[in-house]
Amino acid sequence: MPDLSDPDQPPETADLSCLLAAIVFAPGEDVDTILSEVAAENSGLRLAGVVQTGGDRDGCDVREMALKSLRDGWVIRILEDRGSQSQGCRLNPHAITEVAGRLERELEAGADLLLVNRFGRAESEGYGLRPVFERAVLDGVPVLTAVRSDYLGAWEEFHGGLGIALPREKQAVRDWATKACTGKTPA
Repeated sequence: MPDLSDPDQPPETADLSCLLAAIVFAPGEDVDTILSEVAAENSGLRLAGVVQTGGDRDGCDVREMALKSLRDGWVIRILEDRGSQSQGCRLNPHAITEVAGRLERELEAGADLLLVNRFGRAESEGYGLRPVFERAVLDGVPVLTAVRSDYLGAWEEFHGGLGIALPREKQAVRDWATKACTGKTPA
């Protein structure tokens, strides 16, 4: 992650601890519903980002899994179909690159909140949508995502104390979004 302590590029927000939040979930738990509901509740903001559609709870239904834009409604399938003999699922790097480019343009156009469906394996390894997370933080845009419990250590290493882990509880996520997007403590 870029050095956020660089005085030449400070984020435009006073409270850096509000910039990054991830809902922690266990494999098989639904987190997409919470992300979608938070997005719907904050539709008055300039939202940027994507939510996951389709797929099964383990996220390996190649035919259906896609990312859907919160701003423009575009949909991009993100997994490659490697055939019936393949083991596991496979992230399509070309699709992720396209999603990242579109999200970069959304951030350039201005955003009050970036919502990204996952900080997962690709991001923990330094690629995927990680540059979009970094860009948002450097621009002072709060980021809400989800992180599976087995990637929590990578999430903590990535944010280096500038982010928080949220429980998979709608009210906790709503409270964070209210505080992050308005700078006010929820009532």
